[in-house]
Amino acid sequence: MKLGLLTAPFPDTALGDVADWARSAGFEALEIACWPKTSGASRRYAGTSHIDVDIPSAQAKDIAAELAGKGLAISGLGFYPNPLHPDQAHREAVIDHLKKVIVLASRMGVPLVNTFCGGDASKTVDANWEDAQKVWPAIIAHAREHGVKLAFENCPMIFSYDEWPGGHNIAYSPYIWRRILEAWGGDVGMNFDPSHLVWQMIDKERFIREFG
Repeated sequence: MKLGLLTAPFPDTALGDVADWARSAGFEALEIACWPKTSGASRRYAGTSHIDVDIPSAQAKDIAAELAGKGLAISGLGFYPNPLHPDQAHREAVIDHLKKVIVLASRMGVPLVNTFCGGDASKTVDANWEDAQKVWPAIIAHAREHGVKLAFENCPMIFSYDEWPGGHNIAYSPYIWRRILEAWGGDVGMNFDPSHLVWQMIDKERFIREFG
């Protein structure tokens, strides 16, 4: 296990500078934020783009080599959108970008992309799961084709009025984690973020034993 960080909190700092600081602070790995570039109010939780997903393969490999030269592993690429968003145009746009992140990971030799399963806050968990079974198989097949695995973050995304009552990510509890692993285990795993387990009063050790 290596101590790492997600680069998303550094939207205005170049990746190389983030890497230099991270190494000097004792970190050993980076999860690199790969959102579409945004700023201002539209950035919200995201918008950090430390790597352009459309760069050529040679440049992608150079970035990986540069970080390795600094003594840093790339634990994964991170893009956390809502692939189950009720607006179809928004949904298609973020899925298209997610697929590009997957291709970028493959070009860089990074075996993992971290993301959200997504969710429509106005629907029940079961209704969202039915939707997920229609949306995710094609994305998972795309990842498999490129030799990349996916990990779902466990944050419910219920922090603002537009995210209530059901949140924007259904992969936050054992009820859905078991379904995800039963349906897609081997291609999809769970991102261990204990902060969200604590405030939901979910046993951290049991999470590791059952879903690790």
